[in-house]
Amino acid sequence: MDDFIHDLYHMLTEGIQVPTGDPEHERAVQAYMELEAQVKEKIGWELLSQYQRAQHIAYGWEDTAVFSCGLRFGARFILEILRG
Repeated sequence: MDDFIHDLYHMLTEGIQVPTGDPEHERAVQAYMELEAQVKEKIGWELLSQYQRAQHIAYGWEDTAVFSCGLRFGARFILEILRG
């Protein structure tokens, strides 16, 4: 079931596009890139990459869990409407 929900999540979100023209988002991306450059310089690209992979493996389940909650809410909501 988790694989199904994970695959469905990715199928439904693959069309999401990066925000463009939003100055706040562009500033946030620039700040992130500057911080990433500092981290790479201090700990190295390989260790940073390992850290990011480990973080995704350890906490990537949260995306699927949030999506599953949204699906359950949507299903309950539609059932309530149909009953009404």
